[in-house]
Amino acid sequence: MKTNRIIAVTLVLLLTLTAFVSCGAKGMAMEDMNAALDNRFDGQYAVDMEASTSTSVTSKPTSAGSASLGATADSVTTEAAEFAAKIIKTVNMNTETKEYDNAISELDRLISENGGFVESSSANGQSLDYSGVYRRSAKYTIRIPAEKLDSFLSASRQLLNVTYSHSSSENITAEYYDIQSRLEVLRTEREALNAMLEKATTVENMLSIRDRLYNVIEEIESYETRLRVYDSLVAYSTIHMTVDEVVEYTRVQTEEPTWGERLVDAFKESWQNFAEGFQDFTVGFLYAIPTLLVLAVIAVGVILVLRVVIRRTRTSRKEKSENKDQPKN
Repeated sequence: MKTNRIIAVTLVLLLTLTAFVSCGAKGMAMEDMNAALDNRFDGQYAVDMEASTSTSVTSKPTSAGSASLGATADSVTTEAAEFAAKIIKTVNMNTETKEYDNAISELDRLISENGGFVESSSANGQSLDYSGVYRRSAKYTIRIPAEKLDSFLSASRQLLNVTYSHSSSENITAEYYDIQSRLEVLRTEREALNAMLEKATTVENMLSIRDRLYNVIEEIESYETRLRVYDSLVAYSTIHMTVDEVVEYTRVQTEEPTWGERLVDAFKESWQNFAEGFQDFTVGFLYAIPTLLVLAVIAVGVILVLRVVIRRTRTSRKEKSENKDQPKN
């Protein structure tokens, strides 16, 4: 009897221990799966950071290890050379022309010949001003292939008088390839989540994995869109250009003028201003002739009416005066 009791107690203890171990293992498995889902970036970045740190932070090479370090440096240099620079170029230009219609037509031809296109454009100045001179202007946002930007700008300077020009370059190489690296991590995670979704056995796990998968897919699409925008901006440079119609070109001063040049310029400018002012006055006077004629007719009519009124008033006063002077009977 005593032996049977010992056996029974032992069996109960073994069964209790087995159940406890299995429950603990199941809980650890679930925790590991959730931790893997929660740290989809941190784990990968931690590994990359650790690898880069261990590679960059090294002790002073000895003669035995110098060959292997040299080989590592060569491989890093080769890998860096494979990353092409990503440069976004933007140009702002203000230009003038005396032949507006011809300049606009030639500008469109230059854009087409260089493989570019007009992203947006606007024009104004279709009405006459008081001087009777058209003051038309146009604004363009032009996209030109990056490799043909210099040739297009050179041709534009020959066609138009450039009064202002500014160019800038934005280096997005690091950001561009960082996005590519993130995309690789996200795509790998997407494949892993799809595999986990197929093997999920409970509704709770399926919903959790699916939510994470949707977030990953959304991030992938966002990064892919940014890369497409960057590719377009790098491949096609952007030019913001204004074209103004003028009678005389604005003189672009490249160096400080001498005293004699300033006197000559002042004399020329004074006569030019006098001529333009006289022309404007003449044109304005011709425009005002109909109004002046109407005003003159009105003025003459008012004067005639006033004269009649004054004459009648004087006559009336004279008659009253004569009536007073006559003796009463």
